[in-house]
Amino acid sequence: MNFQKVILKLFALFSVVRGYNLIVLILAQYLAALFIFAPDLGHRQIITDVKLDGIILCSILCVAAGYIINNFYDLEKDEIKRPLQVYLQKQVSQNFKLTIYIILNLSALIIAWFISWRVFIFFVIYQFLVWFYSHKINRFALIKNVYLIIIRVMPFFALLIYFDNFTFNLALHATFLTILFLITDIVKDLSSQKADLIYNYNSIPIKYGIDFTKVLISCLIITELVIGILIIIKNDVGAMKYFFICANIAFFFVLLMIWRIKTIQEYKILHYFFKGMIVLGVFSIVLIEINPLTLQTIAQNFSKRVN
Repeated sequence: MNFQKVILKLFALFSVVRGYNLIVLILAQYLAALFIFAPDLGHRQIITDVKLDGIILCSILCVAAGYIINNFYDLEKDEIKRPLQVYLQKQVSQNFKLTIYIILNLSALIIAWFISWRVFIFFVIYQFLVWFYSHKINRFALIKNVYLIIIRVMPFFALLIYFDNFTFNLALHATFLTILFLITDIVKDLSSQKADLIYNYNSIPIKYGIDFTKVLISCLIITELVIGILIIIKNDVGAMKYFFICANIAFFFVLLMIWRIKTIQEYKILHYFFKGMIVLGVFSIVLIEINPLTLQTIAQNFSKRVN
């Protein structure tokens, strides 16, 4: 196998496990640990916490494995939705994907066992839920959306259990993120109606209709507006409040525009918009402590650890 083929297969595997999503998840978990889950702990203590590293690594391995098994079941449908991406992903065989899937899950469980038996049990349950989604739940409208969102927020729930620090502020952040994930996933269903219909996937738009789907999205957006206002009024998120102000303005305009959106391309644009909002929200977590000295200290502690 020549060098070019190796590089192509690596890119293909990176695409299968959604490497870009994994990078965002790593950042989100570390930033959430630093500024939301344990704001009273020293930043150096958090960055040098080996058990925290282990939990985040287990999360990443399990999520990557989840993307692989989901790709295994949805490959035919994705050929319609993302033909170029599927062409790249076919550079690695289904058997190879399954092998990597098993290796990632086993690696996560081995690491979890060395952290604690509770962490081990948590990730056993998490892996089963991820597999069950791809194997059974993925074809049931509305249920699969809610189920998928639970799976997506579980890595953060692992941090909550670890730090054992549940607050009202944390609940607001968690609810805002969960609903934003749900909105994004429902809009994704709107953008993939053709493929879902061909392969008999009962998505919300297909089973309940476009109007019901838009009403549901509108209700969720209104809920996000209320939560965003509560977070802004509490004013204990530092400069991150500007993210929530901008998000609320964006939600308001989407609320006005969503009934005018008709084409698949427009739904795709709206889906990418919400995905971008999620990424922007992750990076804006650092604005909770915008003090340059604090951020510089975090960077220095991280550099010392790497070196």
